Amino acid sequence: MLNFELQTETEGRSSLVKIRGDLDLQVVDQVTEALSGIESERPELLVIDLSRLSFMDSTGMGVVAAAHVRAMEAGRRFVIVNPPALVRQAFDRTGFSEVVTTTDDLASVYP
Repeated sequence: MLNFELQTETEGRSSLVKIRGDLDLQVVDQVTEALSGIESERPELLVIDLSRLSFMDSTGMGVVAAAHVRAMEAGRRFVIVNPPALVRQAFDRTGFSEVVTTTDDLASVYP
């Protein structure tokens, strides 16, 4: 049984993806597919809530980074909400934290 849940919602021109559990090789295809569906609607803002994430491997990091790149190319705002401490450390070590917007308060960015 996977420790993973993904929820999406859209309000106006803003979309939210909530990921709970483990974001790893076993689920990256599912996350990529969900993000592609949301991105095809061309939201002005894409928020990824990682507040309930328990683990993320390098493939999960790659999915998030790729979504950020696509957002930049599309002129879309992209925000990550409340990544856990270990994920923040990975963002810092890779320099990703210097290019991506993060916040600890979902209500401050969505909707």
